[in-house]
Amino acid sequence: MSTSAFLPPPASTAASGLAIGLVHNRNNERNQYLFPEVATLIATLSSTRPVIRLEASEQPPVEPHSLWMALARDYAYFAQDRAWSRYRGLKIKSGIRALRVFIKNALKKYAPPREAAKRWMRNSHIETIVSDKHIRMWQQFLESGLLYLLVFEDDVVFRETSARSLRELLERLDQLPAQQQIYVDLAGGCRLEDLAISKLESGRDEHFRYYIRPTTNTACAYLINRELARLFMRTLIRRPWVRLMGVDWMMNKLFMLNEPADGQIFCAHADPTIFKHGSTTGDYVTWQA
Repeated sequence: MSTSAFLPPPASTAASGLAIGLVHNRNNERNQYLFPEVATLIATLSSTRPVIRLEASEQPPVEPHSLWMALARDYAYFAQDRAWSRYRGLKIKSGIRALRVFIKNALKKYAPPREAAKRWMRNSHIETIVSDKHIRMWQQFLESGLLYLLVFEDDVVFRETSARSLRELLERLDQLPAQQQIYVDLAGGCRLEDLAISKLESGRDEHFRYYIRPTTNTACAYLINRELARLFMRTLIRRPWVRLMGVDWMMNKLFMLNEPADGQIFCAHADPTIFKHGSTTGDYVTWQA
């Protein structure tokens, strides 16, 4: 990629410009599909706004986390799950009872490390690699000077209507106040009944579900704007431990830590989705398998 892709555009074009960020691990089979689709999307959208492509693919070799790091991340997810339940207005078990269950399960899993623990120690390392790529993508985006960031992981699958639906979405977002923070999930992946976020839903139309408190589905394909990327980066600097979470959990934690007032962050989930999450539709096999 040329360095010109990272130079801030003129102010007149930055006001509505779009960066398309590709988070991948240089999987040739997936990229042979993804890159041409993205090139076509850029050509289509460039008729109405400046569009650039960014990438985050560099990563270290996969080395399983130590038992203690894997256990620490297990505990972080345990604590996050309880906070996440409160955020969604769900009932939770007493703290002491829940902690006892966590300790019991941890002993069964790690003393000694069983096959599930060894698999998790490897996947734990991969999760942090993926989260790091998303963070690097947000930083690249902020350096670009553009207004919107559309992030694709490499298991995204395009629909015939994806370009048109995305263009219509961007035109709608252009009407929001400049200071509005924006998050839009575009590919889904988890079933709504599994997410249990119905209490956060504030309305819906033929294209989107809207949420009074921001929440993610997955990180396969999502759109944010500069104001939200700035909020994410400020929070990560204040609380660097959050970056140890998997990206889906990490973004939810970033939302929760900032305790947004109802409606402060514009949050919408495409329904039906604008893109498909290939790892959940059978188009790809997830790396967690």
